[in-house]
Amino acid sequence: MSETRTCNPAAPSIFTEQVAELVAIGAAIAANCEPCFKYHYDQARKLGVSDLDMRYAVDLAQKVKETPARAMLNLAERYLGKSTSETKAAADSCCVTNPETQAGHCK
Repeated sequence: MSETRTCNPAAPSIFTEQVAELVAIGAAIAANCEPCFKYHYDQARKLGVSDLDMRYAVDLAQKVKETPARAMLNLAERYLGKSTSETKAAADSCCVTNPETQAGHCK
C-alpha cells in the first residue's frame, strides 16, 4: 500500500529567491554550463548569497554529478579490468587519443 502525502498549506515556503539561485548554480554545474553558472552566480551575489553557501551548492552538485560517472567507470573496470597508469594518465588529460591512429584532440 502506498503512502499518501499531503501538502501542509500552513507551512511557509523556504524556496526564496536566494534558494532558487543556489539550485540554479547546482544545475549549472551538473549541466557543465559556464554561461549559466556565471549568470546565476551574479544573481546570487546581488541577492546577498554568501560565497560559502554557493560553495556548498557547487560541492553538492559535483558530488551528485560524479556518482553516476563513478558507477559507470566501476562497471567498465569490472568488465575490462582495472585501468593502467597509462590509460589513467590519458583519461586525466584534456586530450583524448585515438588508440588506432595515436592522434589526439582537445575537447
